[in-house]
Amino acid sequence: MTLDDKLDFVQHILTRYILTICFIFGLIGNLLNIIIFCRKHLRKNSCSVYFITTSIFNLLVICLGIIPIVVTSYSSYDYSSHSIIYCKFRGYIIHVLLMISRSSVALACIDRFALCSPNINIRVLNQRRVAIRLIVIACLLWFIIPIHIPVQVNIQMPGRRCGTSGTYSIVYAIYAAVVTTIPLIIMVVFSSLAIHHLKHIRSRVHADMSTPTMNIQSRLRIRKRDAQFTRILISEVIIYFFSTILFPIYSMYTAFTSTISKDANHMAIEGFLRYIAISFLIYVNSSSIFYIHLLASKAFRRECKQLFLQLYKRKQSNNVLIPLAVISNAREQ
Repeated sequence: MTLDDKLDFVQHILTRYILTICFIFGLIGNLLNIIIFCRKHLRKNSCSVYFITTSIFNLLVICLGIIPIVVTSYSSYDYSSHSIIYCKFRGYIIHVLLMISRSSVALACIDRFALCSPNINIRVLNQRRVAIRLIVIACLLWFIIPIHIPVQVNIQMPGRRCGTSGTYSIVYAIYAAVVTTIPLIIMVVFSSLAIHHLKHIRSRVHADMSTPTMNIQSRLRIRKRDAQFTRILISEVIIYFFSTILFPIYSMYTAFTSTISKDANHMAIEGFLRYIAISFLIYVNSSSIFYIHLLASKAFRRECKQLFLQLYKRKQSNNVLIPLAVISNAREQ
């Protein structure tokens, strides 16, 4: 068995089994994320807008991204190699969804930075209506910026491969590295500042404890909630960093080595790294956010527990009401 065959076998295992598991858990997790952050006492927070947006677009990413490649791994028929329209627009749509999700996390980091800023003009960014406007702008921009993808991507011959060719392959590799790195830099910089602000929040909480009036107690609860939002966001940034950092590195590597002659083993390794960087890690990240939230935040775990308890009580009350309704109807007859 050649190296190419071995790596191809590993790729099939990762796609068929690991990504299928990621799809199931990601579907459940992102739906729960949306439900939890849409709860009345949470959705008023500007950071919830970003978390909801991230979960919605992650949900779309795993549905439109994982399902086709899992189906292809079983059927051995790649539809993108036979349909020009599908070839052109699948990559474009996935790219748009991913960039909106990433931008949402980056904007959430800026939101947390603005939360405790002494500058009133910066604090304006920490508002729900501003968050909604920024998300709308991000959506519009990311549908426009990568419009070159469906124009240049095509079914390449020989081999019927959906992808790029010629000079545009180098241009796209550089573009992909840049647009992936910029949100990453924003996340790292502003989440670091958010950690600094979180320490200030804690110090103010301790200072306010000496005068426990109703207004101060209300502010304390808000600050604790903001601190939990910051903790959740930082956990997202950490996972995003480790699941994405390989992509810009690989993109720049392919751009600078595109003219170098490579043997079969070298090509096999590059193909496998491409799969890990562009598909596998990206989909794992989109599927894991809810579970990272659970690990990172005690408050989030409490919200999940309350949600499940409410659903259980509602189910129990429905089970009681149905027999009572039957008995009531029987008496009336």
